[in-house]
Amino acid sequence: MRLLLPLFGLLLASFAAAGSAVAADCPLDLGRGTGWVVFSDHYMIAFRPEPMRIEVGEPFALLFNVCTKNGNPAELAAVDAQMPEQKRGMKVKPTIVPAGDGRYRAEGMVFDRSGRWELAIDVRAGEESERLTHEIILK
Repeated sequence: MRLLLPLFGLLLASFAAAGSAVAADCPLDLGRGTGWVVFSDHYMIAFRPEPMRIEVGEPFALLFNVCTKNGNPAELAAVDAQMPEQKRGMKVKPTIVPAGDGRYRAEGMVFDRSGRWELAIDVRAGEESERLTHEIILK
């Protein structure tokens, strides 16, 4: 029994190390130490604005890292945003620029009013696609 406990601990440690190696393939850090992470059962998405502060009526971009839960790069298919209470969206559709390995830049985004914006992020890997959302409050 005394030998089984250390062996069980070693087994758990090896599984934990394997899991962290998978996570290392999909970096969630976009630099500058700020941003958001959203995830589902199948995907992990890290993103941040550039410039770092979103201003009303000013164009900005969103930098994305898009990965499957097993650490493989995934495709950013579309990005959109709307103000649900006001039933309005962005006036211009953003342009998505791929940078390789699950990294993307959505350019030409403009939030023309302050308030609650709901960001819709469409991702896919192979035949599987999904929409993830995130709320941004603009003051």
